Amino acid sequence: MDTRPDTTAPADTPADATHFEPFEMRLYRVSPLGPLLTTLALFVLVYGGFVLIAETTRQPSLFHVSASGEIVLVQVAWIALVLSLIFTAGIAFTEFSRRMWQAETDALAAALEPAGADSAGAFALGIPHSWSRRYALMFLAGAAAGLVFNGVIIITSNFTFVSYLQSVGLWFVLVSPVLYGIGFRAGIDLARESAAIKQLIREHLTIDLFHLDRLDVFGRIGLRAARSWLIMAGILLLFLINPNRPDALFDATQLWITVPVVAASIAGGVIVLTSALHPVHAKIRAAKQAELVRIHAEMARVRERALAGDAEAASALAGLTDYEIWVNARPEWPVSASVTTRFSLYVLIPVIPIIGSYVFEKLADQFVSGGGV
Repeated sequence: MDTRPDTTAPADTPADATHFEPFEMRLYRVSPLGPLLTTLALFVLVYGGFVLIAETTRQPSLFHVSASGEIVLVQVAWIALVLSLIFTAGIAFTEFSRRMWQAETDALAAALEPAGADSAGAFALGIPHSWSRRYALMFLAGAAAGLVFNGVIIITSNFTFVSYLQSVGLWFVLVSPVLYGIGFRAGIDLARESAAIKQLIREHLTIDLFHLDRLDVFGRIGLRAARSWLIMAGILLLFLINPNRPDALFDATQLWITVPVVAASIAGGVIVLTSALHPVHAKIRAAKQAELVRIHAEMARVRERALAGDAEAASALAGLTDYEIWVNARPEWPVSASVTTRFSLYVLIPVIPIIGSYVFEKLADQFVSGGGV
């Protein structure tokens, strides 16, 4: 039984008949604001909901007075801010991934055999219906985990269920199931896209050593997908930061929770990057080796005549030698110099939260108490 994901849609078949869009894609499709403003509006809505509940219930309020008399942001407000960023990024990445595939469809099709053009275009259509059950199950499993998360907080704290809902716990009850659901579903989405791109390369990619530049599209795809996971890792690192204690930047109590999740995000970026690059790399190496075998066979055929003084054979042997050098020098990874440079910069993404948290703390302090930046 063939269990490979269905990534093809016949040209005369409506996309709705073969693929579906998760709610994130629908949200961006109906929004009149454009992708960036929609993402910003979503963050304002989510974190604004926390601010509204916090200031309405005062359980707790956003700010409190420290022992030294400073007005500081409560820790739970910081946690809610980070969760809001994760929530917004998780939704945005689904849509931006679709736009990435849409932008690269033509270049991807040009790198493949003609039979692979439909498969290349299918990536931008949404999720194949054959995966709908798995997506739904993973989202429900994540939502259940989000509710369990709230249950653990209630049990380990002095809350009752009613008092929890009368505090900022209401926000966590509303947000965490969707947040966990998106996170769990990201895992199945990673598996689907990795399998699909490998299948596409395996079945429809033929290497032409004279046009390896066409394969740079795989480097761009892998890099952009890995960037999303690295950004998420950077956001997750914010959990380690206590903005109210500049003398102790990292909160060690959350270290054991945050580090595994950050490691999983980085691993996801590595997986999605290698899913696009490694199969192409293997095919390029195989194509180079096959061409070298042909060259060596031809060199062996003319060698004796060339050594015997045949000028035509000697010229052919010299040409074959030059060609052998050229083939050996062909790059084996579908990554241009610009992609390599950008990836080197993306590695620095996890450092950004450390700087951002410091700036946020200083701006918050200036806004609330008039302190200097």
